[in-house]
Amino acid sequence: MYATDTSNWEDWQQDYRLGLILIVPPPMVSTLIDSLRTEHDPRSAAICQTHVSVSDPLDCEMTPSIHGEIRHALASIAPFRLDYGKPHASQDRPGIACPVFPQAPIDRLKRALHSPSAFSRRAYKRRHIPAHMTIAEFLTNEVSLTLCAELQTAVKGGTFLCDRLQFMVPDNSFRFKISGTFYLEDSEP
Repeated sequence: MYATDTSNWEDWQQDYRLGLILIVPPPMVSTLIDSLRTEHDPRSAAICQTHVSVSDPLDCEMTPSIHGEIRHALASIAPFRLDYGKPHASQDRPGIACPVFPQAPIDRLKRALHSPSAFSRRAYKRRHIPAHMTIAEFLTNEVSLTLCAELQTAVKGGTFLCDRLQFMVPDNSFRFKISGTFYLEDSEP
């Protein structure tokens, strides 16, 4: 399940070797965002499908015990609806993303997720970034702002149900694959 050869990975990629847990939106949302990612940032699109980050990278390998801790931590979190908006680009840093809101249920989810022992170190540097679905990140500021203006009619925004999370692990080529699913409170099929 885990990469066996990370010698070609960049330094920042090493943090993710043991995987992380993400919200992966349903196909009605991800198909559109994935197509934009493939067109405008094929590097990011190749690394991971459309997602909303919710966990830090794991500190240890996923074991049945860790899996049970995470399931238990999520057992009291009810499924919730998320909205997403039109593409947005910041004046301060490059990239284009669709904001995802409300933030409160995602923050609750993050707190629950980080209580198991798989997340024993201090909060990862990206934990407090507001929820979003990235369209493109490996761009300049100027290209980001121009492209964002062009994409305003491509994504009108919408809503989806968050009732499960995906445990994603990168392979030797640093391509994330689904390695497991965690269901929120009584939503398991």
